[in-house]
Amino acid sequence: MSQNLLNLPKPEPPIPERGPCLVDSIPVRYVPLCVDLAHWINDITGVSIEIDQFWTILQRGCVLCNLMNKLNQINCSNTNESYKYIGYTVREDLGDGLFYVRLNVETFIRFAKNFGCDKELLCEVGELVERKNLERALSLVHAVARRSAELKIPYPRSVRLEVKYQMSYNDIVDLFYEDNSELTKFQIEVKDALVQLCMSWGLGKIDSNKPLDSNRKAWKECLKDMYAGDKPE
Repeated sequence: MSQNLLNLPKPEPPIPERGPCLVDSIPVRYVPLCVDLAHWINDITGVSIEIDQFWTILQRGCVLCNLMNKLNQINCSNTNESYKYIGYTVREDLGDGLFYVRLNVETFIRFAKNFGCDKELLCEVGELVERKNLERALSLVHAVARRSAELKIPYPRSVRLEVKYQMSYNDIVDLFYEDNSELTKFQIEVKDALVQLCMSWGLGKIDSNKPLDSNRKAWKECLKDMYAGDKPE
């Protein structure tokens, strides 16, 4: 027998099923990085991610905690240390409040600190859960990805660019705001490398003589229905 004797409406989930699209959630310069991180998370966890809903998915903390345990397991295997599963609340058990969502994100931030990430690069719980500062939330996930590279754990292709050219992602993107005639051959090579990565992610052809912001409209369109991993049936 149903316990809902008063026929009350089903409680709303703590995080809406769908939120703002990726291009409307974060500065356009960071869209390629978000796309790359989505594919990396899929590679590590096997979880399919609708890229346009990247931040709505991460807000719940479940996928981040899945990533946390997978990275921890790989690292322990590499170092011959004993692996201990870190508990968290799965999506089905989040309830209708933000308590367990916040707890999940707090758990991931604590993991990032123990993982060896620079504390200055991490975010506060509310900056992700309440979308108060998604740039800081991006810094958190990016920091974990870069730390993975240092620990010889599979890491994103954008981080490979950073390692290869000894430049931060922001420094690479800043080159798109400079005219090629003012850049060195090395700097043009770096720009072209990011252009090729963007094309491989399905972001289309990019004019390296224009700032990444000029791709806003095209990216908003091509990100619709794009998945990292298999699209759910």
